[in-house]
Amino acid sequence: MKKIIVIISLWFTISQIQGQEISLTLRNQSDKKLTDCTIELSQSQLKKLPLGNYKVQIDGREAPLELITNLQGETKAVFPVAVINPKENKHVKIVPGQAIKYPKRTYAELSHKIGGHFEGHEYKGDFSWVKPNYLRVPDNFRDHAYYIKYEGPGWESDKAGFRFYLDQRNAIDVFGKKTPGIVLPFVGVDNYETYHHPAIWGMDNMKVGSALGIGSIAVWDGKQAVRVEKTDSVVCYIPADGKVRSQVMTNYYGWDANGTKCNLKSLISIDAGSRASHIELLSDKEIKDLATGINKDKNVEFFTNIDSQNEWSYIATFGKQSLNDDNLGLALFVRTKQIKTLTEDSRNHVVILSQGKGYVDYYIMPAWESDWEPVVTKTDFLRCIEEVMNRLNNTPKLN
Repeated sequence: MKKIIVIISLWFTISQIQGQEISLTLRNQSDKKLTDCTIELSQSQLKKLPLGNYKVQIDGREAPLELITNLQGETKAVFPVAVINPKENKHVKIVPGQAIKYPKRTYAELSHKIGGHFEGHEYKGDFSWVKPNYLRVPDNFRDHAYYIKYEGPGWESDKAGFRFYLDQRNAIDVFGKKTPGIVLPFVGVDNYETYHHPAIWGMDNMKVGSALGIGSIAVWDGKQAVRVEKTDSVVCYIPADGKVRSQVMTNYYGWDANGTKCNLKSLISIDAGSRASHIELLSDKEIKDLATGINKDKNVEFFTNIDSQNEWSYIATFGKQSLNDDNLGLALFVRTKQIKTLTEDSRNHVVILSQGKGYVDYYIMPAWESDWEPVVTKTDFLRCIEEVMNRLNNTPKLN
C-alpha cells in the first residue's frame, strides 16, 4: 500500500483575557482542511476565569465548553470547531453562558432493571428500567443475565455507537447508525435479540463471539489473547455525558492478568463528529504483554501501517464482516512507541503493548457500508483512517 503522509499543524494562542472572556486564535498551518475538530485546553490555561458556565463563539455561532477529566486526573476544557480551512486563522471567544441550542452529539449510559430478582445467573420477574449510570457489578455476574440493558455500558457520537459486555467477556462491540441522532436510549429495552437485526436507527452490526471485538482489553499468554475474565470485583460508571464528549469509566479490581494481580482503570471517551473512541488504561502494576486487537475474518482484508516516523500507527480490516453481510471496516490506532509486538491467534489480530508507568492509550474506529455517512469501499475506509491519523500525528499546540 502506498504510504501517504499529510502533515497538519494546528496552533492556537490566547490573545486576550478580559474579565470573564478569553479570546483565542486557532491556526491550521497545513494545506488540508480540518472538520469536526475537538479542541482541548488545560485547566491552567483557564484559571483566570471565574467559576461558572461558559460557551464558545466561532464564526457567529455558539458551541458548548465542557469540563472533563482524563484518566490521569487532569481537567480539560473541550469545545468543537466545525471547520478550519487550510492556512486559516480561526478566532474563538470564550464567554459566560450556555450553548442551549447546540444539539447533543454524544451520549453514554449504563442502565439496568429493577423490580425483579436473580434466579441463579438470570434476572427474572416484573421489572422497570433505571439509568443510575453507576454499577458495582454483582458477584458471579455472567453473560445473558437479562439484567443490564444490552449487557453493558453504551456510548455513541453522531457517527458511531459502541457497547461492551460488563461480564466475564469484557469485549467491545459496535452499533452501526443510520441516523446522526442519539439512539442508544431506545436500544435493548425489549430483549437481547432485536438490535442484532436492521432497524430504522441501525443495528448491532458486529459479531464478537469469543474474540476481541474491536479494542477489547486483554493479555497475551504466549499463545492467545485472553480478555479480562478473572477479577475480584468490577465497578463501572459514566463520568461525562455531554454534547461534545461522553465517557465510560470501569475499575477492574484484582484482575488476574496472566499471573499478575492488579487493579486496572479503563476510561473510554468519544467526541462529537468522530467515529473513533479513545481508550485509556492505567494499572497499578506493570502488566507483561498487555494486549488488544480486532477480530480476524477469513473473508476480509487485513492491512497495517507501522511508521516509526509518526507518533501513531494502525492495523485495520475491511470487507463483508458485518452481521448484515455488508462491508464493515475496523481500525485500531496505537502509539508507535507502545507497540511491542504484532501477532495473531486463531481469532484475533493482536497488538502487544508496552506500558509507560502503567499507562497506555489507543483509539478504535468502525465504519459501515450502511451508516448514514456510508463507507462502502476500501478507498472510502482508508480516507477515514487517514483523517484520524492526520489528527493524531499532528496534535494541536499552544503557541
